[in-house]
Amino acid sequence: KYILQFFRTVIDQQTWSDSGTVSERRLRSEVLSLACHLDYPPCLERANQHFKDWLQSNGTLNLPTDVAETVFSVGAQHDHGWTLLLNTYKISLSEAQKEKILSALTSSRNKDKLQSLLAMGLEGNVIRSQDLSSLVLMIARNPKGHHLAWNFVKKNWATLVKKFQLGSFCIRNIITGTTGQFSSPEELTEVQQFFESIKEQASQLRSTQLALDNVQKNIRWVQRNLKSLRNWLNEQMK
Repeated sequence: KYILQFFRTVIDQQTWSDSGTVSERRLRSEVLSLACHLDYPPCLERANQHFKDWLQSNGTLNLPTDVAETVFSVGAQHDHGWTLLLNTYKISLSEAQKEKILSALTSSRNKDKLQSLLAMGLEGNVIRSQDLSSLVLMIARNPKGHHLAWNFVKKNWATLVKKFQLGSFCIRNIITGTTGQFSSPEELTEVQQFFESIKEQASQLRSTQLALDNVQKNIRWVQRNLKSLRNWLNEQMK
């Protein structure tokens, strides 16, 4: 509510097109994505209408590039839309379209669907093995998925290290990305215990200490700021 009261005017001014300068198009893409993510009704209505039109065209309708990912993400929140997007992903020959669709699929608030994507990424048929690390990070950024992504990494650690090699950029990203949302002492203990269980490998990875430092910073931030921030927001929205 607080964010929307500042951005509503800018959001309402946007056209669902590809017109304008580079900065105007970037603004459109970011602002409409934010609005739909915050469940702003006019944005959801427009996105749902564009998604219906795209479905009725059997995926042949060219959505405006600036809003395609937002439209797909809104469509992916419904069972039918998510399934059809996954089917389109399987047959699409466009790398750009596949990226947008995968991002939309990982935005689902349904944990079973996120879990199935992780399984597909590990299997490597529908979602290519080289896209697995990106997939894990996208799911980790989803508030409904960050614990799923972390549990997936713990369970499949040996397989991930075989796929990407211990010191690789992918492994570093997976470690910091899947723990980056953690902000409680319990989560810190869980991360410490896992790193202790892979102690020999963890000693070769600077990213494990970085991950622990980040979680500790998050905990301090929450302890120091969350209560006053919540009170301040409640005051602003009275």
